[in-house]
Amino acid sequence: MNLKPSIQRIALAGGLFFILSTAHLFTPGQFMDGATYAAVARNLAEGLGTPWDLFYTPTLYPHFVEHPPLHIWLQSLFFHAFNDHWWVEDVYGLVVWVLTAIGIDRLGRWSGLSQRALQWALLLWTLIPVVTWSYGNNVLETTLSACMVWAAATAVFGMRRNQWLYSWLAGIWVAAGFLVKGPVALFPWALPFFWHLTGNCPDSSPKRMAKDSVGLMLGTLVPLGLLWLLPDARTYLEAYWNKQVVHSIEAIQTVENRWFLPANFALQLIVPLIVALGVLKFRPIAEGRQVISPRTVAFFLIALSSVLPMMISLKQRDFYATPAYPFAALALAFLLDGHKTAGKPLHPRVLWQWTLALWALGFGLRTLPEVHMSKDFTLRQSIHQAAKTYRGQTLYVGGDLFKDWNLHAKCARVGQMYLAKESYDLPADAPRLIYKDGRVFVLEN
Repeated sequence: MNLKPSIQRIALAGGLFFILSTAHLFTPGQFMDGATYAAVARNLAEGLGTPWDLFYTPTLYPHFVEHPPLHIWLQSLFFHAFNDHWWVEDVYGLVVWVLTAIGIDRLGRWSGLSQRALQWALLLWTLIPVVTWSYGNNVLETTLSACMVWAAATAVFGMRRNQWLYSWLAGIWVAAGFLVKGPVALFPWALPFFWHLTGNCPDSSPKRMAKDSVGLMLGTLVPLGLLWLLPDARTYLEAYWNKQVVHSIEAIQTVENRWFLPANFALQLIVPLIVALGVLKFRPIAEGRQVISPRTVAFFLIALSSVLPMMISLKQRDFYATPAYPFAALALAFLLDGHKTAGKPLHPRVLWQWTLALWALGFGLRTLPEVHMSKDFTLRQSIHQAAKTYRGQTLYVGGDLFKDWNLHAKCARVGQMYLAKESYDLPADAPRLIYKDGRVFVLEN
């Protein structure tokens, strides 16, 4: 097969990803947040809500402003193209994974990684457990990762050529990331500073560093400022900022310690770090004394700049660091690289044989009954059964059950059924949803 090396690299890493994501991707069911976003995206594709007035359920977030809307907009296009099937968000996740992998490949190449080190960058990124989990659970950080990687790749390409326009283009990618997850997307603003500081930019000077930084910031702020002039966009983003950003910092706590996310970030890197050290020891791809590359330092600092600012809030989850891992993987790949290659690379035909074997194994694992019966199988089956009669309807539940946000998400995504809290004047014939032994039942008097 005489295909471009980049295609081969991504296909090989994709095969490994397809195996490691067996329990999450292209298997029914998903994490509560992912089910929520998919339900909102499906509703938008079906005409329920508008781009700046998203709709979740009539009783829970009828005006959904929990996050910026770009991830949902993009996913709604997939629902519009494929209609409402359980695998639509998985197709979206795979497409975003490929776009992110291409971005990592371009960023590594434009940063000076060798062909073999590029392959290791993709493999090391794929080996990070929370990465494969994220792409199979439809979290916002997947789309954000693609935006961040392409922002960095565009900025590095521009700094390499000393062309300021690319800083503006990189800023547009950052603006897109802001429309996915808000201010956590601004960490690529630190890239020019770290790139110049670590000596990666030819003919570096304070003036040039300032120029690159200002271009990146203006490329972000100008499109967001233009968007702010639209009344519907301004209303949505103001509501999001007050409810999610300010409120999350002031009042929401999901962890006991602010160091949870940095600690988990380090734990997630244990597997790729062990693999990288194994490659250095037993199958090095470069000769001579190993030195820490300035690019290793720069990419590691960029990864940290994604994670550390989130310590300002006690609302943290392990997958919040997903956008940092492409940069951490590139930092490890530069540890493996050198000016003079060592050893003999595998023949492309052998690599394609490995690639096809990995993909075949991934497909084979997904045929196992145990895979499809995981992730709330009983609950999903009962929702499917109830939806044959009650799809699109509102069902009434007790006050405690109304606070079961996972049940809201599963009913909305799987059966397009909506939950409302029972009241004292509820009609006797109103449908009531009962949740017992992992199943839902609908009762009517």
